[in-house]
Amino acid sequence: MQFPESIRSPCPTTKSSPRRIRGLYFRSHNDIPLPVGITTTIPDVETALAKRFPCFESILGTRAFIHECLITCLDPAGKKHQFLLAYQEDPNLPLNRALQKVFPQALFRGEIVIMRGGTRSLVVNLKGKKEQVLAEEAVRRFLCEVATRRARNRRYQRVAELPTVL
Repeated sequence: MQFPESIRSPCPTTKSSPRRIRGLYFRSHNDIPLPVGITTTIPDVETALAKRFPCFESILGTRAFIHECLITCLDPAGKKHQFLLAYQEDPNLPLNRALQKVFPQALFRGEIVIMRGGTRSLVVNLKGKKEQVLAEEAVRRFLCEVATRRARNRRYQRVAELPTVL
């Protein structure tokens, strides 16, 4: 079985330290997203080959593949902000109520973790209400794209390819 492509790449250095970086967790059994610390391996010296490695498995678990998507959003001033979204679908979970508050048409059975992207690092702390609102907008864009692709592919009886970059 082939593993899906990953935006994350393993940290190749042994000189690294784990740290918890703040993100948002859209848990299937909650009505609102929860702030969460995602364990992230941070190399002592970050380079193009030695990047931060967020361990989404520490939050989402390993019951199914974790897929990732890089999403770019604009704030009201027109400045670009990037987010790394990780999601895991499980048909045995109920519809995610926290996601339905962000995008009412979401028929998503699974969970999402989202982190803010940095200018020089793959992920950085999500801080403040403004960044949380932008993160929720990134999740809304993702869910809208997923719904669109699934509807189009249902028409043609194909499995939808989900986005990796938006």
